Amino acid sequence: MIRTAAFAAATLVALSLHAAGTSPARVDFTSLPEGASVTVDGELRGVTPLKAFDLELDRPHHVRFTMKDYEPADDFFTLGEGAYVTRHAELKPVKGLLLVTTDPAGAELSLDGYSLGETPRLLTTLDAKDVHRLLVRKTGYQDRKLEVRFNGRSPVVQHINMVLDSGVVTITSEPAGAEATLNGISRGPTPVTVSGIPKGRVSVTLKKDGYETAVREISVNAGDSQELFVSLEALPGKLVLTSVPDGARFYVNDEAQGKGPLDVPGLKPGSYRIRAEMDGYGPVERTVSVDKGQTVSEEFRLESVLGSLEVRTIPVGATVYVDGRNCGTTKSDNPTAEASDVLVVPNLKEGEHTLLVKCAGYAEVVKHPVVSVSKATQANLKLKRVFTPDVRIVTATGTIEGVMVSSDATAILVEVSMGITRSIPRDVIRSVEMIEPER
Repeated sequence: MIRTAAFAAATLVALSLHAAGTSPARVDFTSLPEGASVTVDGELRGVTPLKAFDLELDRPHHVRFTMKDYEPADDFFTLGEGAYVTRHAELKPVKGLLLVTTDPAGAELSLDGYSLGETPRLLTTLDAKDVHRLLVRKTGYQDRKLEVRFNGRSPVVQHINMVLDSGVVTITSEPAGAEATLNGISRGPTPVTVSGIPKGRVSVTLKKDGYETAVREISVNAGDSQELFVSLEALPGKLVLTSVPDGARFYVNDEAQGKGPLDVPGLKPGSYRIRAEMDGYGPVERTVSVDKGQTVSEEFRLESVLGSLEVRTIPVGATVYVDGRNCGTTKSDNPTAEASDVLVVPNLKEGEHTLLVKCAGYAEVVKHPVVSVSKATQANLKLKRVFTPDVRIVTATGTIEGVMVSSDATAILVEVSMGITRSIPRDVIRSVEMIEPER
């Protein structure tokens, strides 16, 4: 509206001067940006672009260009008759005053990727006419965005409380001193405060000797500060019980546990009374303390209250009878050994016993060893070889009895008398019958 009225007035003045025979002067007012208010000699004439024809000649004039959020621009000029003058102003934006502080200090300010320095920072280079979006960044804290609007040169103060981009967890346990591990990284014994934990799921593991390993899953948010308390459960103790000789019956606090060697798990910390018993041996009893998570091994050496008989034979494979009771067959771990290993006949009463040893092809042996309490009586026996036929072979010419030595596809080799062997061809044999030994 101002611009239209001013143009109309200037046109009327120019026409009147032309009618009077006077050549009018012309002034064009322009600015960058356009739209600046033009005040000439204190009178508002309109906004740029603007033309003026009615200014007095031959005298100085003052023009001021003004625009919101821009610094004013001043100029002076004088007009002569018929002059054509241009006055142009490039307006400079008003710079805002911005003070940015953060807690903690030392955060970096940036605008469109360009650093503006670290807080606390006074910024004087930002155009007041624009809206500015600054990025505030500090290691260990969440990024913050700051939107700033100015009102001319009025100072703007912005304070930002930075928020941690990680969490803080304080871990305690009962009992204290458990080794704390977060996501596989050891953080020391409890109580412990761990900072800088990235947001998300966190696995907390607590370990302490004598206690069950405890695992907890927690969720950590940026800026969180939380506490985690864990009550650790004591590990049960265990007894490992063995005896010499093996096979003792064990009792813990008078409760039967079975024959050793054996484990007795799941014991609470404390003292336990243990007893070992075995036929033919005196009982052994003792008290044992078990701590949490502890494995206690105890060996009980039993002393025999009976005697025993140790029998060794030549050859191997003889059957041993004591007082008419079959006590086993002598053996050897060496297949080529002439003599057997010791066969122990335990739990024999003190006094004389009847020992009978039998082996096919050998004469029976009868002995009467005397057994003493808690002692082993030895009996080393060499059996005499006897000729006892174990095979009967019928041929076209007769019957042959003897001890079979070997057999193959062509013949059977038979011992027909002590130390004398005979080979019988297969083609003359009608039948072969094995002779059962007499019992």
